Amino acid sequence: MKEVDVKLKELKELMGKEDEQSEARRMEIALWIRENKTEEVEQAFRAFMDDGLTEIEIEIEDIRRQFDDEDYKLLPLAYIAKHYFGKSHAWLSQRINGTKVRGQVYTLNNEQKEIFNKALKDISKKIGSFHIA
Repeated sequence: MKEVDVKLKELKELMGKEDEQSEARRMEIALWIRENKTEEVEQAFRAFMDDGLTEIEIEIEDIRRQFDDEDYKLLPLAYIAKHYFGKSHAWLSQRINGTKVRGQVYTLNNEQKEIFNKALKDISKKIGSFHIA
């Protein structure tokens, strides 16, 4: 396997991780790509980015298909964002809708999807236990 392919494979594994170590490693790989910019590296990187954008588009469409407009309006996104992620409503909305932020499109990573699904289950249990006496 060519070195550029190894670097891009590692970069893909780091995508969606927000810890400092992952961010530092992403920066190292980006620097390597800039310093080793050949036609081969540039083509591999373009293909990597195109594949990544396609994956993001598919993921966003999948998330949107799961919520029709009425269901989406029922979701207490601000509550979920604050209580389950420690983030703002805008942060969660951007990831669900695939909004471009600072030139990058962010979506929920696998860990965040699990948290989101857990939140939905917790909220449905709470709502299901409500009754008027």
